[in-house]
Amino acid sequence: MGKPTIAILSYQLWKHPRALKLAHTLAKYGYRVKVWGSRTPVVKGPRIIRNMLNYFIAFFEVASIKSDMYWVENVPDTVYLSLPFLGRKYVYDRRSPWAREVSIEFNASRFILRIIESIERYMMKKALCIVVASTPMKHEYEFGSSVYVVPNYPEKSFIREVKTTIREKLGIPPSTKVFGFVGKLTRIEGADLLVDVAAKLSDIENAELWIIGDGPLGGTIKKISEKFNNVRWFGWINRKDLPPYIASLDYGLVPRHKNPYKVFYNHEGIAKIGEYFAYGKPVIASGIAPSPYYMVVEPEEFAGTVARVARGELEPPKPPRSLLWETLSEAAVKEVVEKCLHKT
Repeated sequence: MGKPTIAILSYQLWKHPRALKLAHTLAKYGYRVKVWGSRTPVVKGPRIIRNMLNYFIAFFEVASIKSDMYWVENVPDTVYLSLPFLGRKYVYDRRSPWAREVSIEFNASRFILRIIESIERYMMKKALCIVVASTPMKHEYEFGSSVYVVPNYPEKSFIREVKTTIREKLGIPPSTKVFGFVGKLTRIEGADLLVDVAAKLSDIENAELWIIGDGPLGGTIKKISEKFNNVRWFGWINRKDLPPYIASLDYGLVPRHKNPYKVFYNHEGIAKIGEYFAYGKPVIASGIAPSPYYMVVEPEEFAGTVARVARGELEPPKPPRSLLWETLSEAAVKEVVEKCLHKT
């Protein structure tokens, strides 16, 4: 009899490379793997109604998947509630304090926050094991289940030789310092802080801001890309096509607003930090946990700090290039599955 089947469930599979990294790792260790992502068939109508209908459909899709064990992400955990309801065995992959993020992004009331947190806690309570993406998150709660850290580092295959970078195609000389943001254009991701960065860099010769991504704040980013000649907005780029863009940068940007949960965000859990590191790009960040691997400042100082780096007054730490999925995360995945299957 072969090894058990494990289903990797990721609502937005195409946007979450972690799910595919998990699938490849489990297949490498000989497990049979199923991968699910929502079809999100409802594409018209108000956003909140559209999301609710897609969650409802996804809930029943998840319930129909047969597997020996499931590995589910916590965003959005409502679509996975059928698993504990049906008594199925699952690993709960808590990549971020999602309930608290939602309350900040949408300015949700305490009542709504309590509802979302109660669902999150219920999912954790019923899980065989809990996985977190950063070490600080391991100490966030008194978890009832075993907790394991699986850092969200990039896989080796993400690093490849780039024969011609985007800056070479655009004719940008090596003397120009290029600062790049890669990610979803939301307030949680700090995309609104890029407005001040653009303004500060506009006064500095040989400095550009590149923005790679899309999202709710796309309109704001479009305006600054039209206002400032040194701002380039490339829109959403598929992850497999990102290397020529990251290789073109001189510095990677990770702007975040100050919030009570910043201690949970660091180079282990924020995927783009690892991707910047993989290409040897120093990182300037705000609103996240301190680390010896990157420069972190207060959000109100972020734009000014980027400008000082552009003028050569400051320099972020040299990034490590050894923080990779295969060397530091795969063994943890194997341990999680072996120990959790033992509980079934």
